[in-house]
Amino acid sequence: MRRRNVMRCLRPLSYAASCVLAVGSHVVPVLAQEGPAERVAANLNCTSHSANPKDLKAYSADLEFNFIGSLLTLDRTTPEGGEEKFRGILSPTGAMLIAGLGKAANGATWSYEFSGSKKQRGVTILKGSLRSEQPKGTRTCSLTFSDKF
Repeated sequence: MRRRNVMRCLRPLSYAASCVLAVGSHVVPVLAQEGPAERVAANLNCTSHSANPKDLKAYSADLEFNFIGSLLTLDRTTPEGGEEKFRGILSPTGAMLIAGLGKAANGATWSYEFSGSKKQRGVTILKGSLRSEQPKGTRTCSLTFSDKF
């Protein structure tokens, strides 16, 4: 059930769209506020892949999310020519949930999940993971937001 709600949040959202996030047994509506998008820098870090750590090494990528109201979005092309789409929510209490889907040119797919709390001061680090089907396995990942967010 939780995965279905995360996937619902990953669908393309217009700036005025709403999204439903299931937190435990509670369903929380999250509405985006209209207005100009703010650009928020982040750094993605992932460890080597569990299926083949020698060849599928750790990596890092600088990202720039669009932030409007309570929603974070990012669509990007990977250096290898694949695509990744991230969608996230920042609650009024500072709780953050970001999920992502990726697809390589060869058809391989993967997903990301990150969670944590936005720091009022200093760097915010969300902990998460990447799961892939081809090759089947995982990576431990983090998203780091600068103190300017």
